[in-house]
Amino acid sequence: MGGSVPFEEALAARLSLFKPSLSKVDEYLQKTPPRLSPGIEELVTKLRANKIDVYLISGGFRQMINPVASILGIPRENIFANNLLFGNSGEFVGFDEKEPTSRSGGKAKAVQQIRKGRLYKTMAMIGDGATDLEARQPGGADMFICYAGVQLRKAVAAQADWLVFNFEPLINSLD
Repeated sequence: MGGSVPFEEALAARLSLFKPSLSKVDEYLQKTPPRLSPGIEELVTKLRANKIDVYLISGGFRQMINPVASILGIPRENIFANNLLFGNSGEFVGFDEKEPTSRSGGKAKAVQQIRKGRLYKTMAMIGDGATDLEARQPGGADMFICYAGVQLRKAVAAQADWLVFNFEPLINSLD
């Protein structure tokens, strides 16, 4: 997904190659519990204690994101992610093309949709990639915080408003 093919076409092509069945997804989730970056649970808890809504916006799949949201106490309606679709027998039939994250520029659209629907005065996006950075545009996020605790992408970090390698500075900023 280097940019020469629209994201939605690349996503469809990749999924059609391995056609994940519902049973395979469930098996994967049973064998591979979510791994969270150190400090994220404390950060989300502190944000919520300060009456700050938290959303998960991901180019990944709801089936993998929902368990993370559950651990973090983030309601399902605050998740924007792709959704794998299955038939009556659990066979893969596609993905929900109505999800904003299923298209190029989708994270930015999701942030704009949240802002428009909730009338937030200020929004920040935390992420590690170019598609997260894209969310900082008119009508979207006011601030982009680059989290480089897993992967430092220098081109993304160079454009961030704030670069962090762990969540401690963010947690401390909420005191």
